[in-house]
Order: sequence, then C-alpha cells, then structure tokens
Amino acid sequence: MTRTTIVSAALSLLLCCSCAERTVRVELVATNDTHGAVFPLGYTEDSTEHSSLASVCSYVDSLRQAAGEDNVILIDCGDHLQGDNAVYYFNYVDSSGGRHLISRIFNFMKYDAAVVGNHDLEAGHPVYDRMAEELDCPYLAANAVGLEDGQAYFDRYAVLEKGGLRVVVIGFTNANVKSWISKDKYEGMDFVPVDSLAASLVSEVRRMEKPDVVILAVHCGLGEADVPSIENNAMYLAAHVPGIDAVIAAHDHRRTAVKVMGADGDSVCVVESGSKAGAVSRLSISAVKKGGRMLSLSVEPGVSDVLHLKPCERYMSEFGQDWQTVCDFSNRTIGRLTAPLDLSYRQDRRSDYLALIHYVQLSCPGVDISFTAPLVSEGVMPAGELKFNDLFTLYRFENLLYVVEMTGKEIKDYLEGAYDKRITGSDYLYNYDTAGGLVYTVSPSSHKGSRIRIISMWDGTPFDMSGTYRVAMTSYRASGAGGLLAEAGLDRDRMESRVVEIYPEIREMLCDFIESHGDINPKEIAAAKKTGSWRFIK
Repeated sequence: MTRTTIVSAALSLLLCCSCAERTVRVELVATNDTHGAVFPLGYTEDSTEHSSLASVCSYVDSLRQAAGEDNVILIDCGDHLQGDNAVYYFNYVDSSGGRHLISRIFNFMKYDAAVVGNHDLEAGHPVYDRMAEELDCPYLAANAVGLEDGQAYFDRYAVLEKGGLRVVVIGFTNANVKSWISKDKYEGMDFVPVDSLAASLVSEVRRMEKPDVVILAVHCGLGEADVPSIENNAMYLAAHVPGIDAVIAAHDHRRTAVKVMGADGDSVCVVESGSKAGAVSRLSISAVKKGGRMLSLSVEPGVSDVLHLKPCERYMSEFGQDWQTVCDFSNRTIGRLTAPLDLSYRQDRRSDYLALIHYVQLSCPGVDISFTAPLVSEGVMPAGELKFNDLFTLYRFENLLYVVEMTGKEIKDYLEGAYDKRITGSDYLYNYDTAGGLVYTVSPSSHKGSRIRIISMWDGTPFDMSGTYRVAMTSYRASGAGGLLAEAGLDRDRMESRVVEIYPEIREMLCDFIESHGDINPKEIAAAKKTGSWRFIK
C-alpha cells in the first residue's frame, strides 16, 4: 500500500467517523433564591442543620463525577445577596477586604453563569458591581439597560460549550424591581419587561451564536401560560417565545418541573426549585448529532432534593473560617430586653413588636406619623441579652427608611387599603400596615373606605384631612410595593417629589437605638404615647 493510499484511507476513516451519528448528553443544574443559605448551621448555640449551598456542592460534585465535569452546567437564577447574616456581613461590614463570600463560593463551585435577582439589586451598586467584577462567570441581566447608552448594564447571555453541545443561557432580572427598591439602588439603569425583549434576543442569539440549545434563566415567578406579567411570567415566556428549549424560573419560591406547548409547536421545559438551597432544578439534555448537525434534541425537567445530602467537606474546609467570622459578628451583645417581647400577629390589635418599630421610626427628626407592617407572625423573644443576630428576627429585610409628605386624606385612604387587606386576608402579612403617631379606630364590619376613623394625633391635637404630614415608611413601600400608595392616589412619579428624607436601613436604626438605650422594656415602649393607638370597634 502506497503512502498516498494510506493517507487517503485515513482521511476516509476520519470522514466516516465525523459523519457517524452520536449521542451527547449534558446535565444542567440550577439554584435559585438561595437568600444567603451558604452555611448548614446558623449562628446560635441551638441551631440545627439546614439546607445550604454546602449540600448543593455535594450534589454537583457527585454529578460531575458520574457524568463527567465537561457534561455538567451549573447556574444560579438570582437572589443570592440577601436573606442571611453571612451575606449581610460581606455586603456591608466586610466590604473592602478581599473578595465577596458569594463570588468566592460561586467560583469555588464552578458556576457557569449567575442571574441578577431583585434582592441582589437591593444590595446596591457597590455590592453587585463588585460581584460582576469578581465572578469567574457571566453575571446576567439582559433587560437591565444603562440610561446613558441604552446598552445592557450586565452580561446578556452566556455561551457554554459542554459535552459536545453549544448551550446559550440568556438571563433576565425581574422588570418589576423598581416597584420594590429605592431609586438610588439602581441609579443609571432602567428595566425592560422580559416579554418585550426575549423574542428578539433569542432570534439574535440563534443567528449570531448558532447554539444547539437556548435556555432562558429568568428571575421571575411562574405565572400563567396565557397571561403576561411583568413580575411572574416564566410560563408565559415558555409558551410564547420562539426558539427556546427551556425556562428556568425563580422569585416566587415554588417548585415545579413541567413541559408546556411552546411557540414553535414543540414542548418547552419550565423548572424552579423553591428557595434556600433545599433543592435544585435539573434539565437533562440529550441530543443526537451527525457531524455538526443536530438530528434530535430531548430536554427533560426535574427537581432534585438535596436536604438529605451531607455538606461537602472540601466546601466546609474552604469556607469554615467565614462561618466563624459571621458567627462571632452575629453574637456580639447590643443590649438587653428587661421583659419578653411578644412577636405574635394579632389582627385586631397592635403588638409590642410593632410598637417598637413605630417608636424607632417616630424618633427620627421631623417625623409625624409612622407606617409599618409585621414581618414575623409568631414567637416570643425572651428577656435577657440581645445579640446582633436577633435583629434578623426583628427586621429581616434590608429596607431603608423614607420620610414622605402626605395629606391627611391620603393617609386615611392608605390605611383604608391596608386594613382592607388585613380584614379580608387578601394579601401577605407584610402588606398589613398600621400607623404609629395617630389615635384611630377600625370598623371591620363597615365597607372599605369607611372603616377608618382618625380621632387625633398621639398628643391629642386634631388630625387635619387637608393638612400635610411627614410620614415614615420603608423604601419598599415608598417605591409603590404592596399597592398601598396607589390606594392613596399616589403613583411612582408623584412620589419622587414627596420624599423629604432618606435614613439608613431600618435594621441598622434598630441596632443604634438598642445600643444607645442599653436596656429595652417592650411594655414601656408600647405604652409610650407617641406611638399612638388603634383598636377594632363594631
């Protein structure tokens, strides 16, 4: 056989091999709404083991070992920078030394992409800009658009070459974010509704990147397949956006793994895995390829529980000192309760817990009236030392305190809306606002609009329906969230001119108040006249 014949035979063999059909498989794993669940233990002596990214790490390690590291994709679908002492500490306390804990964890676990959630934006530019710089993977939010140039502020999508497949993950944050957080947190950005952008971006990606698989990773809830929504639209996107194979949802903390009929007439997978790293979403992707062509594609959705898995030892070895640092910070004493603090929710009366929040907010200079709602519904904080860790029970969100000008009628209408929610049970507990600094009654048997009777200010001075008052409320509420300002006839644009003062986070204000007073008697604070009073009447 001549050399030419040998070369020709070899080339023929290679050509045949390249044209042979082959099956390729990739496993995609997604976390969502981890809310700082990075350690399997809390920060108190009585903490019990709970779900965390340490168990997710065990799951992913095992999968990579079984399927091959090149055949596994790992992504996060947002809300990783809020919800636990650990992320609070690395967001705001240890913000200058080394990399953020979350970026270190994501890099350690080899995430291939991460989506920006609304609570991640709530952390503010210094935090999420830092994340974007530190992550070894794309930080995705295609619909977060810079005001100056109209370009995406974050990465739009990630192109992942895995296991013989070219997978594109397009990420979107929640376009309703402006209704929940203060404007300074997203300065320089606007947010485009996902359903108005997704189809054109998928078409662009299909044309430019020539992917085998296109996945939308959206920090949006499930919603309904036939109803568009700015907040919860994962099912709608799956049913109406051409050219996609799956949608990974988040935000509403639900679990699902389903297929819906897509815009192209093929099934589209929709997955979501709850919250707090108790489970992961799973997409099992299998394709038959011949040469560079894909002959068939199968995507199967699933949700896998990881609660039963032991925390990954190498993960705990890597981040054990971080847990100790956060634990020490969380357990520093900030004051003392001289009597138990009842945290229970009562529909028909104000709790001592809410009286404390009102008292702190009303202590701000120039504040006439305070609005707040219960963030916990049960339990008792015992008398004794108060640790910094207790503040996460008293106030679990990173809300700023806004002071806004409202007329007496607007205040009354606002309360009518809040108590309608409370009486009918038609909304979440954190939208059941009450007022501090006023004396008023509520008639549950009356119709909405005539339930509230404001008797006076706390000191007995008349309440003027046509007068103007300075009202303390959360940044969440001042942004329009919960719809209570809408009940008062105030939209977002009008509210911007009403803001007269912005104070730090309410949790930080609580901490300063407790540290400055030392001993806190909940009963004395609840009895303080300046907090006002309200009661149900027939």
